[in-house]
Amino acid sequence: MTDVNWLNYSLSDFLMFGPEVFLRLFVRINQDFWPWQGIAVAMMVLIAGLLVRGDTLAKRGILLLLAAAWVWSGAGFLMEYYGPVNTPAVWFGWAFILQAALLTVAALVWPWDGRSAVVARRRQAGIGWLVAAILLPLLPAAQTGNWQAVALFGIAPDVTVAATVPCLLLLPRRIRWLFLVLPILWCLFSAATLWTLGTRLMFLLPGAALVLAIVGFWISPRQVQNRG
Repeated sequence: MTDVNWLNYSLSDFLMFGPEVFLRLFVRINQDFWPWQGIAVAMMVLIAGLLVRGDTLAKRGILLLLAAAWVWSGAGFLMEYYGPVNTPAVWFGWAFILQAALLTVAALVWPWDGRSAVVARRRQAGIGWLVAAILLPLLPAAQTGNWQAVALFGIAPDVTVAATVPCLLLLPRRIRWLFLVLPILWCLFSAATLWTLGTRLMFLLPGAALVLAIVGFWISPRQVQNRG
């Protein structure tokens, strides 16, 4: 039995697919889901409206909508479409469902203080949400030159993660880290995969989400006293 020198292997040796197969997944799922993408768009608009409100009921609603998006993305894209060509995607699919359960528990059980979120924090979350939910979905379409490859929130995992992270700024920092662990792990996995595939433009998806997640660890949710 010959010895295996693992140093001779690269990440590309462990991938069972090429960039064309991966990018085709976005087109396939959009074609198969049509016209139910309208639900994802409605969720995006509703979350944006709830971020503007920022009260207790709005925060609970945001977390519940995020939970639904993580289930949809994990069970749909990761387990049904991505999993057959990339086994770790199935494991992440189950992790996405676990994350959805944590978001649901936080929405229904966490004792919110009843005050509206700080305006500055809502503004930060809103700007991050707009970038992640509106601009980032266009990257796969730009990479392929096919508008059917658009990666919508609630369907594509990278966009779902990137759009979730700004909303987590509404959570107290003492528990926020619990919800940021999986986004960071997914971003690292996705970034390594996309870099190996050579899809440099799509590399911005997990890259942007990773930056948002790291920043999310440090932003304080406390209100700032202002004499005015």
